[in-house]
Amino acid sequence: MKNKSHWLIIIAAWLSIVILLSFLAPSGKEVASSSKNAGLPETALSIQADKMLKEKFSTSDGLPLIIVFENKKGASDEEIQEVLQLMEKNYSNMPRFSQIPLEQRASFVSEDQKTFFIPLILQGNLESKEVHEEVKEIKNNVSQIVPSEFKIYYTGPAGIASDTIELFSQADLILLLATVGIIFILLILIYRSFLLAIIPLIGASIVYGVVDRLIGLTGKFTSITIENQALSIMTILLFAVITDYSLLLYARYKEEQDMKVALARTRETILFSGGTILAGVATLSFAIYEPYRNFAPVFVIAVITMLIAGLTLLPALFAVVKMPKQKNKKSKLWILAGNISTQKPWRVALPILLLVGIGTWHATTTVYSYDLLESFPKELSSREGFKKLGEAFSEGEIAPTTILIKSTDENTISNIIEKIEDRPLVDEVRPSSEADGYTQFSVILKANPYSKEALDEIENIREQFKEQNVQVIGETAKQVDIRNINGRDTSLVMILTTVLIGAMLAFQTKSIRVSLLIIVSILLSFGASLGFSTWIFNLLFNYSSFSYRIPLYSFVFLVALGVDYSIMLMSRLKEERKLLCEQEAIAKSVELTGGVISAAGLILAATFAVLITQPVMELKVFGFVVAFGVLIDTFIVRPLLLPALLTITRKK
Repeated sequence: MKNKSHWLIIIAAWLSIVILLSFLAPSGKEVASSSKNAGLPETALSIQADKMLKEKFSTSDGLPLIIVFENKKGASDEEIQEVLQLMEKNYSNMPRFSQIPLEQRASFVSEDQKTFFIPLILQGNLESKEVHEEVKEIKNNVSQIVPSEFKIYYTGPAGIASDTIELFSQADLILLLATVGIIFILLILIYRSFLLAIIPLIGASIVYGVVDRLIGLTGKFTSITIENQALSIMTILLFAVITDYSLLLYARYKEEQDMKVALARTRETILFSGGTILAGVATLSFAIYEPYRNFAPVFVIAVITMLIAGLTLLPALFAVVKMPKQKNKKSKLWILAGNISTQKPWRVALPILLLVGIGTWHATTTVYSYDLLESFPKELSSREGFKKLGEAFSEGEIAPTTILIKSTDENTISNIIEKIEDRPLVDEVRPSSEADGYTQFSVILKANPYSKEALDEIENIREQFKEQNVQVIGETAKQVDIRNINGRDTSLVMILTTVLIGAMLAFQTKSIRVSLLIIVSILLSFGASLGFSTWIFNLLFNYSSFSYRIPLYSFVFLVALGVDYSIMLMSRLKEERKLLCEQEAIAKSVELTGGVISAAGLILAATFAVLITQPVMELKVFGFVVAFGVLIDTFIVRPLLLPALLTITRKK
C-alpha cells in the first residue's frame, strides 16, 4: 500500500491541475484565431504594397465577399435591377450597380443573363470568427430579401474564410471521438484487455485537459496566434504519443513486474523520444510563414506536457491497477525479421532501398498547389460560387489584382497599361484613378487567381516593371509571396530538424555511424511515403496537384515520430550488447521490440488516418501521408532495413 500511495499522489496531482485549469483558463478553441496578412510578414512586397494603396487611396479596409446570383432560366433586366436595388437598400457599403446603364453591365452580368455578382466589403480588420459570423448573418438576410428563383453562392476571400471556419467547427468533435474510438478498438484487438485499452485513454484525456487549457492561457495572455488546424492535429498527436508511451511502459512492466524498475529501464527511451519530437516541432518557430510558426508553441506545450506525463502519470496509472496476468509470448514474426535482416542483410537491404528510392524519386516530381479552394468539398458555397464565376466571366473575377504606380504621367501610365494588356493571361484592365502622385488600376486574369499560371504571371509582371515603381496588390500577389517564403521555410525547417535529431541520436547511441543510418532510413521512409501517397491520390482520385503545406507538415511529423521507434530499438540494443555479440544483439533487439513497435505503429497510423475522413483535401492527404509513412517505418524500415544496415556497417 505504501508503494501505491506514491503513485496515487501523482494521479491526484494531475487531476487537481486539470480541475483547477478547467475553472481558471479558457480552452484552446476559445482563443483560436487566424493569421494576419495571410500569414505573411510586414516586409512582404504584397503587404507593403497593400499598405501603400490604403495610405494613398480611400480604399475600404476590409475583406471582399463576392455574392453570386444564378437564375438558370435567365433573368430579365428588370429582375436583375430589382435584386441590385434590394441589395443596395440593405447594404450601404456595396457598389451602386443599379445606377450603371444596362449596356455597361457586362463586367458583372453574364451575356446570357443567367449569372451576375455583387462584391461586398466586410468592414474593419476582422478575426476569422467575426468574418464567419458576419457572413452567416449576410447569408440569412440575403436569402430572405432576394426572390427564390435565384440561387445564391458566397465566395471571394471572405466566403472562403467563412467556409474554412465552418468546415473545422463541424469536424473537431468528430475528429476527437474518432481518434479515441480507433485507439480503443485497436488496443482491445491487440491486447484483448479492457484495462489495457482504457488506461492509455484515461491518461491521454487527463493530459489533453491540461494541454488544452495551457494553450488557452498562452493564446489569452501572449501575442501568439492559436490556429484551429494546429489544435486539430495536436489532438491526434497527443492521443497517439501517449498511447505509444503507455505500450512501451506496459511491455516493460510486464517483463519486470515492478513499475519503478520498468520506468528506470524506459526513462531514457521516453526522454529521447519526447526530445526528438520537441526538436522537430520547435524548428517550426524559425519559419517566416506565420501558419507554420504558429504550430510551434501549440506543439511545444503539448510535447513537454506529454513527456512529463510519460514519466509520471502513465506509470502511476498502470501501477495502481491490478493488471491481468499475461504470458510473454515469443513472436515468430519478429524472430524471423531479426534473423533474416542480420543473417542476409544485403538481400534484405537492397530491394527495400530500391523500393523507397522509387517512392522518394516520385516525391520530387509532385506538383504543389496554392489554391485553397481545391481542398474544399465540391458542393461548398465558396467553391461552387467560384466555379460559376469562372463559367460566366473570367476566373480572375474572384480576386482582381491592383496595380499601383508612383506616377500620374499619362504617357507612362498608358505605356504600362498597354504592356500589361498584351500579356497572354490578362483578360481585362479596368479604369484607373489618381491620388497624391499615384495611379491605380485593376487587372483581371483569365486564369484562376490561385493557380500556378496566375502566380507566375503576377511574378513576371513584378519583374517586368520593378524599375518603374510598380507595385502589385491582391490575393494572387500574396500567394506569390507565400510561395517564395514557403520554399525558404521548407528547406530551413527540414535541414534544422535533420541536424537537431541527428545530433540527439548521436548523443544517445554514442555513434555517428548509427545516427547517420537512422537519419538516412527515416528520410527515405518520408520520401517514399510522400511519393507513393501522391501517386495513389493521383491514380485513384485524379488529383494532379497537392497543397504546398503537405511536404513540410509531413516531414516534421514523420521524422519526429519515426525516430521514436528507432530510439526504442537502439535503447534495447544497448542492453543486449552487454550479453550478446553485435549481430545477435541486433536480432534480439528486433525480436523484443517488434511487438510493442508494431502495436504502437498501427495505432499511430490509424489515428492519423482519421484525418482522411475530414472534408478538407489538405487534411486527407496529410493524414494519409503520415499514416502510410508510419506503416512503412514500422513494418519495413525499422524491423528490416535498419537492422540490415547496422549489420552491414558493424565493426568486425
